[in-house]
Amino acid sequence: MSQEFIIIGEIVASQGNKGEVKVVPLTNSLDRFKRLKDIFIRTKEGRRLLKIGSLRVEKKAVILSLEGIENIEEAKSLVGSFLEVKRSEAVKLPEDTYFIFEIIGSEVYTMENELLGKIEDIISTGSNDVYIVKSQDEKEILIPAIRDVVKEIDLKRKRVIIEAIEGLL
Repeated sequence: MSQEFIIIGEIVASQGNKGEVKVVPLTNSLDRFKRLKDIFIRTKEGRRLLKIGSLRVEKKAVILSLEGIENIEEAKSLVGSFLEVKRSEAVKLPEDTYFIFEIIGSEVYTMENELLGKIEDIISTGSNDVYIVKSQDEKEILIPAIRDVVKEIDLKRKRVIIEAIEGLL
């Protein structure tokens, strides 16, 4: 299943009093934002397309001014909203690399075809991702996303095959 839009950031605060917003990127590259001319904002009320007026990177955040957002009250109303791009405009990933949303919800099986559960979330650590798998009896299993463990990812079938190495389960 392919999503039409993908989330690349979350508005976490207003910035200053002229309507700028502070964005925490939900993508690996801050440079991703520098190539954007406009952005979809998804709020509780829906999604709308806004032109980016200016953009600057500060530490691990992006500060944006958006056309039509002129003051601090309007900026505050966007806190908690997500920044999205069309799936067709997503960055191209290297082979054997996936977007998190593509993997979440996948069923995890051992090489012996034993169902362990579904991937509920993914934690990004410094060295590798960790899949949080919820078993049928509601237990959490942490699966390191490394080649020695994850043997196959089938996005079409939403299925991940792992090698249950010693000490993993």
